[in-house]
Amino acid sequence: MANVQLGLLMYKVWQTLENDPLFSHHMVTPTTEEQKRITQLQVLRINQYKFLSEEVFRSCYGKKTRALMTLNEAVQSLNPSVSVKMAIGIYLISNALLSLGTERHYKFYEATLIKREILACFALTEVAHGSDARLMRTTATYDANTREFVIHSPDFEAAKCWLGNLGK
Repeated sequence: MANVQLGLLMYKVWQTLENDPLFSHHMVTPTTEEQKRITQLQVLRINQYKFLSEEVFRSCYGKKTRALMTLNEAVQSLNPSVSVKMAIGIYLISNALLSLGTERHYKFYEATLIKREILACFALTEVAHGSDARLMRTTATYDANTREFVIHSPDFEAAKCWLGNLGK
């Protein structure tokens, strides 16, 4: 997308969301639980608006990334919580699937980024090591018998904390 198109996209997002009552600011700060609920509804609403065409999602990496970053920047200016939820639960995961996955993972990439059917969570942070991936001690081992990953944290210091998008 050219710079002018990206600017128009940003303006369209702002104009649309500013006219949507779900995105209006509250006179009284909602409870934390209500803020979480509203944020989730706002993510769903943004997905329903389909600000980006399927053509953008299927375009080259650079063009797609610029469009996604523009959308996320526009959303961030209205609600940073929604922007973070989208960045972690959609963009980060879909990029990992696309760059590290195989052909069989493409359906998850498509369901996450294009169809917006999946909102993923991100579990990197450990109690003792923060987000330093080199020091992570939790492991995920595939069990062929159950066809599941077995997650193992050897002790409290390796426990996962502050999971992005996990919910309750």
